[in-house]
Amino acid sequence: MDKNEKYINDYLFFQEGPGVRNYQYTTSGVKLLNVSNLVDGNLDLSNSNRYISNEEAYGKYKHFLCDVGDLIIASSGIKADYFDKKMGFVKEEMLPLCMNTSTIRFKLLNESDMNIKYFMYYLKSGHFRKQLEYNLTGSAQLNFGPSHLKKMKFIYHDILKQKEIVEKLDSISNMIKFKKEQLLKLDVLIKSQFVEMFGTNKKSKYPYESLENLTLKITDGKHGGCKGEKNSGYYFVGATEIYNNKINYQTAKEITKNDFEKDYKRCDLKNNDFVIVNTGATIGKSAIVNSDLADYTLLQKSVALIRTKQELINPIYLKYCYDANPDMYNKGNGCARINLLLSQIKETMIPVPPIELQNKFAQIVEQIDKQKFEFEKSLKKLEELQASLMQEYFG
Repeated sequence: MDKNEKYINDYLFFQEGPGVRNYQYTTSGVKLLNVSNLVDGNLDLSNSNRYISNEEAYGKYKHFLCDVGDLIIASSGIKADYFDKKMGFVKEEMLPLCMNTSTIRFKLLNESDMNIKYFMYYLKSGHFRKQLEYNLTGSAQLNFGPSHLKKMKFIYHDILKQKEIVEKLDSISNMIKFKKEQLLKLDVLIKSQFVEMFGTNKKSKYPYESLENLTLKITDGKHGGCKGEKNSGYYFVGATEIYNNKINYQTAKEITKNDFEKDYKRCDLKNNDFVIVNTGATIGKSAIVNSDLADYTLLQKSVALIRTKQELINPIYLKYCYDANPDMYNKGNGCARINLLLSQIKETMIPVPPIELQNKFAQIVEQIDKQKFEFEKSLKKLEELQASLMQEYFG
């Protein structure tokens, strides 16, 4: 398409928040915005408790008080991969609200020329991201401000076309949101079914046994990293491959044959193996291996492999022992452990219901997973359509 590019500052007013200092924070008065309030494309004030006094808010910071409809974005300490999540609109019930550092707000200069939601969608486009990457400062994280925005252009359509674009993208966004909510509900359903059938680890009517006595193998990788080699045909699975209760084999790293053979026998991945992240920010994320993977191994120390004696423990049951009982991998105060040692995993006491009951639960999970698969397939199509339209509208 022919790009009709216009400078952002010809159509929108933008302003960076002031650098309010820690000693200015109060426990009442006017609430302060911060980057953590921008969650999944919305403004959520429930996760922070910072205020400044009324005197300062309506005095030296009065020009930073938000208005209904302001578009807020994060401008510091964020990554390009999730920048589209770090924005949201100010609603009336949020006021009074004051800007703070690392945030920028946008206001329309003329509502007859611009639709603010159209501009919000534009900020999520590849066209804007390319300009960000060209202008940003800070190598690992995005750090930009009004001086950068003044140099940037956006794709302009007439106001009627903008309205049409917003309606289409809103419709798809709402459907995507609905599908994601349904997937979350299905996950909750599985966990509630587990608790209904088996109780919790602390309150189970079944006898307990150490995990070591219920398994054929408990191990992890011994490498913090390994040497990559393109087209080797050998791969390792690490913590980043485990999310959404699955292993993403497409992102598994290729490694040298030598590294693969060193650890393959100890860390080979077989059908029905249970793998769980036991170190770092994603501790507790887990999945069941769904096929024999002759060319895959586990080389990162951040992931543990557990192969159960399936006549005693169904691996799906074991997975939801962990999912329904986060105290199995968290400290009592809820803080993530730095490292859940293999010795701790081996010593974990697991309630052992009759295997027939475990298998019945596994069948329920498999049925729900079929529903999830259909939702995920539909969600992928919607996300592909959304990406296609974003490319069509914004380039």
